[in-house]
Amino acid sequence: MDLKMMRTCTKVTVVLLLLHCHTFGAEKQALQFIRLPTVVPNPNPAAPLAAVLSYEANQDVTAEVSLTDGTNRWSVYFDEAKKIASGLPVIGFRPGRNHELTVTIKNSAGQTLSVNGLVFHAPNIPTDPTLFPRIETRTSLIDRVEPGYRLLNPRRRVPQGAQLNEEQQRRFGESFGMLLMVDRHGTPVWYYQCESRIAGFDYLDNGRILFVTADFRLVEIDLLGNETRSWYAAERPQGYAEDSEDVPALTFHHDADLLPSGNLIALTTKRRRINDYFTSETDVDAPRQTQWVMGDRAIEFTPDGRVLWEWDAFENLPVRRIGYETFSNYWKRRGVPDTIDWSHANSITKLDDGSVMVNFRYQSAIVNFDPADGKINWIFGEPSGWPEELQSKLILLEGDARWPWHQHAPVFTSQGTLLLFDNGNYRARPFDQPTPVAETRSRAVEYKLDLEKMTARQVWTSETADDRPLVSVAMGSALELPETGNILAGYGAVFDPSRINEITWNNRRGFNQITRCVEYTRETPSEVVWELELKPTGSAPEIGWNIFNTQVVRLSAR
Repeated sequence: MDLKMMRTCTKVTVVLLLLHCHTFGAEKQALQFIRLPTVVPNPNPAAPLAAVLSYEANQDVTAEVSLTDGTNRWSVYFDEAKKIASGLPVIGFRPGRNHELTVTIKNSAGQTLSVNGLVFHAPNIPTDPTLFPRIETRTSLIDRVEPGYRLLNPRRRVPQGAQLNEEQQRRFGESFGMLLMVDRHGTPVWYYQCESRIAGFDYLDNGRILFVTADFRLVEIDLLGNETRSWYAAERPQGYAEDSEDVPALTFHHDADLLPSGNLIALTTKRRRINDYFTSETDVDAPRQTQWVMGDRAIEFTPDGRVLWEWDAFENLPVRRIGYETFSNYWKRRGVPDTIDWSHANSITKLDDGSVMVNFRYQSAIVNFDPADGKINWIFGEPSGWPEELQSKLILLEGDARWPWHQHAPVFTSQGTLLLFDNGNYRARPFDQPTPVAETRSRAVEYKLDLEKMTARQVWTSETADDRPLVSVAMGSALELPETGNILAGYGAVFDPSRINEITWNNRRGFNQITRCVEYTRETPSEVVWELELKPTGSAPEIGWNIFNTQVVRLSAR
């Protein structure tokens, strides 16, 4: 080794030795607060039940915040650096109560330091009946209820009997968005409000929430209600959205997911002019005409809005296979005039094998395809009306179990079964006679698929839990819970059971709706262990409340 190289190696060794000594010295340094913890009300009015924790330590630390309101005790954990410039979100506060907080920090050597005696008074929830629903819960088997908070998205409905024109009705519903967390007693512990109705949402592993809005945006927020990222459909009727990434799409609707890669998958749409198309779902002989038809488009895109692949329902499914409600005003109410609703997808999921599963409500079918080439792998749904080229893709249902109709939220469980929420609407396709509303039942239901034999059998249903005539005409979800194995079902828009015999598929819009979240055991017969109901609020006329879906969130709540 020459002299120059020896000098270089000596310098490197000295530098490394100094770095090691500095690090060793930091580990030996006593853990201290440079700035003591403080907790203040969230400055963002969009999430008023949250508080902001701030502190500064002399080392990199993790933090645990222990809280109590005198009755409930819970903890929130943070894996953060020593300086918390913008503050940390703390949630779980019960409205109108004083809470005591203890903050404990911990360094990599295991040293801890605590500060207690912090006090936070949580504000009350709004008393305005247009801003907050009335919540009732019933628990029958508390020791069998899944731990954690329930996250749902209350959506307000036009008051029954209100004298509002069509535009006023649309604005009343679509100009209000809400996410709400409640504990197992139904007490609100966090909520967020915005100016556009919220559809599908997902609580993410990083503690943020991704959701879809009625004005065709995807929004990610933190628990302080701050928008961290957002995307908008560049071709949407509302036009440009400030401080948001544009994605080449006509709409975003119903559902979107953040993938482990950081990309997103979402449901969007295409509008196509089709000649000689149906004008009725009840009269097969009704005159045909040229129609603007809306079909679904599934996409994956990068965080900067670049589309990686797309799958077009028009190119892969039979456009003349229609379902009941094709001629509803769904898209007209959302700013796309003179357009009928053909496929009406409402959920999208990328599976572990790379395939994508999309649920088509008006087709009463779940379609799985390969995004690499667009080819359909299988179709699960009532088998009538499919063309010959798709017959080999149909999964057939064994036994006398009934098919799901107008379903929502299919998902594969930890046991490999397919779980979904079966709204049960119509139980028929045009132009067959639908099942009366009074004979309809909505349910959570689970199937075991055999993709080699292309068969399925029903293995569980919530119907055995009770015989109440629960008919959720729209929306809904079903979710397997990780600790108990229970199923949490969200009955999105439920007809009043006491008036079910008065309701028909033609007059249903004249009746108010409620919403229910029900937790069932996975047994046969199943049992109801927990139930939440959002009641109409205010004096006459009463405001109705629905939800799109619900989840359980674990924040070390007890």
